[in-house]
Amino acid sequence: MKLSNYIFLFSVLLILFSSCNKKEAAEPLIDSAVQAEREDKIIQQYLKEKNITAQKTDLGIYYIVLAEGTGAVTPKTADSVVINYEGQVLYGRQFDSSYEKSNPLAFRIGKRTVVIGFEEAVKQMKVGEKTRFFIPSRYVYGQGGRFEGTREIIPPFATLIFEIKLEKIL
Repeated sequence: MKLSNYIFLFSVLLILFSSCNKKEAAEPLIDSAVQAEREDKIIQQYLKEKNITAQKTDLGIYYIVLAEGTGAVTPKTADSVVINYEGQVLYGRQFDSSYEKSNPLAFRIGKRTVVIGFEEAVKQMKVGEKTRFFIPSRYVYGQGGRFEGTREIIPPFATLIFEIKLEKIL
């Protein structure tokens, strides 16, 4: 084989391999509207199976007030709050609890130090109120889930249940 043929073959291979390395924008695994509808049905089925009557926010977060709070004031964006909570995967295990850590969580609403569904849930509560929230994955960890190293803490597309008590607004 002639040198020119080797150069041509090498050039073709180089082009093929370099095109495999191009990073393209990742497309979502599933259409968000389809996923939202699917999760809403899953939450409704769970509530029906457990014989639970819940209310639904405009965002599609379901909730049950377990203990009424006091006053008419609810936290707003930029307020700092202190809460106690337990989090579990729908149909699954508990993954976090401030009670078990004996350490209430303090955060500022709007700073995105917690997932958006958590912030939205707390914004509708009164001090002293304890509420159970059913939060779709799009407002928590979404298609990526949550991992610590290689250990899966929350699976992708997991609907989460948070039982939250608003201790105080700072």
